[in-house]
Amino acid sequence: MGKTRKQRVRNGKVDPIGAADAAEEDLVPNTKSDGPVMVILEQLQSPNLEEKLSGLQMLSTICHIQQNLIEILSSDLIRIAAPLLMDTTSPALRQAAAGAFRNLSVCGVEMCEVLVEQDVLTPLLQLLQIYADKADWTPKFDQQFDNQLDEVSDTFLHAVNVLWNLCESTSLAVDMFNQTQLLESFVRCLNFEVFGMDIAIAVSQCLLIISEDNPTSWRVLSSSGAVFGGLLTLSGGFPEVLLRTLSAGIMANVPALAEPYLQQILTSLSKTLDENHRTVLGSLSSDLPLLQKEEVPELEVTEESRRMEVEESEEAAAKRRRRADLPTPLETKVKHVGWLLEAQRVAGETLTNLSSADDDANVTDDFEEDSEAESVNDFDPATGIVVCDKLPIEILEGIKSLNIIEKLWQRAQPLPENVYQILQECERALTKKLKTLRISALLCLQNLCNTMSTDDLGGASAIYNVWLDLGQQVFQGDNDAHLLEASTALMRASLEHLKGCPELFEKMTENDLQLMLNGVESCSEAEIRANWLRMLGILGCLLPENLVKIIITFILETSMKESDAWAISEAMDSLMDMFSDNDWIQIVYDVNLVQKSRDLERILKAKLRQQKRDLGDRYPAVATVRTNLARFTKYVEAGLKKYKPLT
Repeated sequence: MGKTRKQRVRNGKVDPIGAADAAEEDLVPNTKSDGPVMVILEQLQSPNLEEKLSGLQMLSTICHIQQNLIEILSSDLIRIAAPLLMDTTSPALRQAAAGAFRNLSVCGVEMCEVLVEQDVLTPLLQLLQIYADKADWTPKFDQQFDNQLDEVSDTFLHAVNVLWNLCESTSLAVDMFNQTQLLESFVRCLNFEVFGMDIAIAVSQCLLIISEDNPTSWRVLSSSGAVFGGLLTLSGGFPEVLLRTLSAGIMANVPALAEPYLQQILTSLSKTLDENHRTVLGSLSSDLPLLQKEEVPELEVTEESRRMEVEESEEAAAKRRRRADLPTPLETKVKHVGWLLEAQRVAGETLTNLSSADDDANVTDDFEEDSEAESVNDFDPATGIVVCDKLPIEILEGIKSLNIIEKLWQRAQPLPENVYQILQECERALTKKLKTLRISALLCLQNLCNTMSTDDLGGASAIYNVWLDLGQQVFQGDNDAHLLEASTALMRASLEHLKGCPELFEKMTENDLQLMLNGVESCSEAEIRANWLRMLGILGCLLPENLVKIIITFILETSMKESDAWAISEAMDSLMDMFSDNDWIQIVYDVNLVQKSRDLERILKAKLRQQKRDLGDRYPAVATVRTNLARFTKYVEAGLKKYKPLT
């Protein structure tokens, strides 16, 4: 878990103009044929420099409308704009092109795939190679403009962000990057005292993606342990927190660095999770309404101001526009708070990768062999709880001593409603980063539930309380599908530790159970339904017979209507588990289980054939459930033949 590219949660990208937010909304389409895309196409093909700059600037700002994105994807605009990344006539043109592609690249995976298909990578990598070939290149910071990057350096920053987004979205971009000689120059850019924090962080974000499951990159990165190790000791504000955390994530991805620096990596991630994001966001929320006022200044256009604009030189006008574009202190604060949320998300993902039981990429073979004796999972037959850990002892002890479980749980908590509403109204980009942080923490906790013993997780009572709290959040919180999936996955993993603790559920009533049944019926996502159905099966091993009958009846009826093969297989697997310690023969008779099991076996067989390609790696597991279901039906039928029903 957490190791394959498709499972990674990566929604914390830089989104300079909020394009990704708006691109996901159902916006009123612009059906005019002479819309902005056609205008931009004409401008980019003009011989006039100012026309091209105007076109690129317009391209940077139209990404917030879905209809424009559709028109961009169906036009030749990307193919025409791409060569401008390597334009030799104007640094300003290269900067504008890189900025435009940066904004486009945050508009989703489909857009990134199109950018790669239309060969944006070739000029992009050539542009970055120019910087790499200049061994003495360092950025310049303009003190007149709050130490902002100069034009050439800002172009590099945009280009790195484009590369980061493309590599995150498609493996083809990573393959093309592997054919370059850019890694050494990227590592050089981690010196934030020379290259600045913006460039160092952008390069680190890019390296984090590139180093994941990519042995080609490891050969270079493994020789830079001292550089990354130095960054692990960074302290300071939120920019330093993010750079330190990204360095820990990169080292965790590189086997030759993960083992010798393991304790430093864990300590660094723990420090990142120490920051109370809820307090930080609560403090920020009181200032955000001021930001909205700053964004809409009331300007009085006078004759004097008009005369000054006419008389000012081109250079003076450029400086005036640049000064107007400088971020305010509050905008910078918002950016840095976003970096904190991003750092904590990366910390959760990195811990997930380090603690994955099937992980063979982050530790060496010797490291695994040394810990083999500590990595056997088992249940205590007397209590039914997990008594052994799957984690290597070095990781287990680090997680326990640093109190990482509790820190992750705190990072998974929702904000107070009033704070969340202010963020939603004033700074939606932060709410997206908050959501991905919570998902990262929840999935990491789920993974730890699957790999740690009940006692090391805090004991059965503590796990039960987590299960209850999550249930309240699920039923009372928002209906975001990604959050619901992560929350129910953790609830399911927690419940697995409580199979031998029926006393904890003595007060559970039919009304409590009905909440879960309603959760299944109202859910449109198969993954979430599968989690609920699996939890019902576990509860069926813990609750009294009257509630067990309700659960069995519900699982059978729901599975008959279920369209997803994986959800059916999870339901059937949980149903069979309920009969592992009790035959429930009266219930079998009352619900006509034998006939319904036969029907479900046929349904699952048909679904298995129809959805074989969609199931992918899950196909063998679903096929096994189908085989077991046939055996289970025969077993139940044999028991029923000896049963005399009660009158």
